[in-house]
Amino acid sequence: MEISRIRHAWPEKKGFNLYRRNGMDEYTFLHFWKPVYMLVDGETILTEPNAVIIIGKHVPHHFYSPDTDLVHDWFHFDGEDAFDFIAASGLKTDTVYYPKNCGFITDIVKTMEGELFGAEKHSEEIMLSYMAILFRLIDRHEDETENDFNIDYQTQVDFKMLRNRIFSNLDKNWTIRHMAEQINLSESRFYVLYKAIFKTTPNQDLIIARMDYAKRLLSQNNTMPIFDVALKCGYSNEFHFIRQFKKHVGITPKKYALLHRGL
Repeated sequence: MEISRIRHAWPEKKGFNLYRRNGMDEYTFLHFWKPVYMLVDGETILTEPNAVIIIGKHVPHHFYSPDTDLVHDWFHFDGEDAFDFIAASGLKTDTVYYPKNCGFITDIVKTMEGELFGAEKHSEEIMLSYMAILFRLIDRHEDETENDFNIDYQTQVDFKMLRNRIFSNLDKNWTIRHMAEQINLSESRFYVLYKAIFKTTPNQDLIIARMDYAKRLLSQNNTMPIFDVALKCGYSNEFHFIRQFKKHVGITPKKYALLHRGL
């Protein structure tokens, strides 16, 4: 595994807008000092300060800062063991983290940057060691942040009622903005609280619920047209639904229905 490019405290001017429609052929680590609009799970959210994300390979990503100058730490890396390297730290790709007391991030990225450009003896091994420490500290401080949440009982009730309403109406076009509006929260605050309460992101939770519902529909009525199943699960695009289903279930909806015929 190797790091190809890296910068700490990298500045961009107000209005900076980066959109990679097809993602990249490597993983991308990002730490934004200030709030930034970011594409997460197919939805654009406004993050809180000090958002961290590791973007997976070939995952479309878009971030922009229309109102303020942007400062961020970033690096690109790849290798056969990159996915396992990330997983071993307890982190997931394409998930926003808000680690507590995150000043260590810029310091570690700065040290890694010095090793890359210094190209001295053992620099590659030292960079990877620092990256392992960085990822594990983010996971540790993220846990501390979640444990520090004092989410009152009524807020938890509101979120659970909303989740039940979403799961009972999976055919609706649920966006993070729409979800947040239901309980009068900003998108970024809603995202953080949802993840703290349910231990998953809103869109990941929604996708799993839709896939489970699709499996029930296909097993109960395996002659139902795939387009109708897609609509009932909130997908207006049948081909997007098929791709999503295969990604999460491992086979196409049609094959799943055939396997459950007569059961």
